[in-house]
Amino acid sequence: MVCFKDLKKYFSFSNSRTKKVLEPGLTLVGVGPGDPSLLTFAAVSAIKSASLVAYPVAKIGSEGMAQKIAYEFLKGKKCMPILFPMITEIDALKDAWAEASSQLVEAVRSGENVVLLCQGDPSLYATSSYILHLISMNYPMCPLKVIPGISSFNAAAAIAKLPLSLQKEELLVSCVPDEHEALDLMLDDFMTSRKVLVLLKLGKRWEWVRNILEQKKLLDNTLFVQRVGFPDQLIVQANDMKELNASYFSLLIIRKRPTFFD
Repeated sequence: MVCFKDLKKYFSFSNSRTKKVLEPGLTLVGVGPGDPSLLTFAAVSAIKSASLVAYPVAKIGSEGMAQKIAYEFLKGKKCMPILFPMITEIDALKDAWAEASSQLVEAVRSGENVVLLCQGDPSLYATSSYILHLISMNYPMCPLKVIPGISSFNAAAAIAKLPLSLQKEELLVSCVPDEHEALDLMLDDFMTSRKVLVLLKLGKRWEWVRNILEQKKLLDNTLFVQRVGFPDQLIVQANDMKELNASYFSLLIIRKRPTFFD
């Protein structure tokens, strides 16, 4: 095994298009919310240049969401699934992040130019943010780079032709609170301010969230978005979303003035 500082002499290869010599390192790449056409030039370039592409999976043997999004660019690439279990137990999550960080660092140490795919943006409620922190802290000599991606709410606003925030409006982006009371307070503050709310990771909370929005007469001013960018995406006025089950990959955009329904 070689040290990071000695990697240059052990590994390099030439990109036939750019003639640029690539060195071992890790790049976290945001692949956007679901539509492959929303990958940035920088993301595609990084994937094509990588000698190894890693992607998260909820369990070994399953497909990853980021893998599906970037599928067309992974043909012929050496790939490595990384286990990021869908659990909430913090100690188990920390163990999974530590193991994933170790796997990625070992790949770089062996001479690979590694890309880790991340659905959406790597810095926004993303597991890759914990990986970035752990590697920066524990393996400071490992070369790191982050390529941003289009977030789900940016894509949703664009499809709905909805301004996320106008001049002098505040934009608050948050996960849906776990407690009813916390959401109630958040919405009360929203109704007395110049804020636009984006609430992510709606999922199974939708039933009680819908009830609170209805009580506060906000359903008509709320955009319900589910699996944006995927073939089965759903983008409707929240009042029209009668089903009480929502995908984990769902969100709300709440405005005081329903500009997207006028």
